[in-house]
Amino acid sequence: TEPTSLLDCLERFTRPEHLGSSAKIRCGQCQSYQESTKQLTMKKLPVVCSFHLKRFEHSTRFHKKISSLVSFPQYLDMSPFMSAGRGASSVGEALISPSPSPCHDNKYCLFAVVNHSGTIETGHYTAYIRQHRDRWFKCDDHLITRATVQDVLDSEGYLLFYHKQ
Repeated sequence: TEPTSLLDCLERFTRPEHLGSSAKIRCGQCQSYQESTKQLTMKKLPVVCSFHLKRFEHSTRFHKKISSLVSFPQYLDMSPFMSAGRGASSVGEALISPSPSPCHDNKYCLFAVVNHSGTIETGHYTAYIRQHRDRWFKCDDHLITRATVQDVLDSEGYLLFYHKQ
């Protein structure tokens, strides 16, 4: 199934992946080749997180715009996608694993969204930006108008920008 939210996308990106029998890795202890699993996680986060949602598909046969709804939150907690505790074999191990950064360092607030309207051949970009805590503006070329957070969250979203809280 297709992801329907930014959190779905992040969960899918960090999901363990079984490499299968064609990608066996040699064990350093017993020297035999073993099937294995890999998992992508994040060890350290930047001050600003930007997410580029795949909105255009290019193949040898066709090019198309992807307009499926992908919701995104105003506040984002990246803790579930961090390295600390993700690879633990038990809950107890996860609880005692040292965290590379305090949990509050993993919390973000949305501050800008870039949207694309139109088709893959022609279109127009607009942006929503947040000023201070709760004042949102829509930027459409030279026209800048007030917007609500709901306007922002209801938009299609192409580029999402989050700042650490």
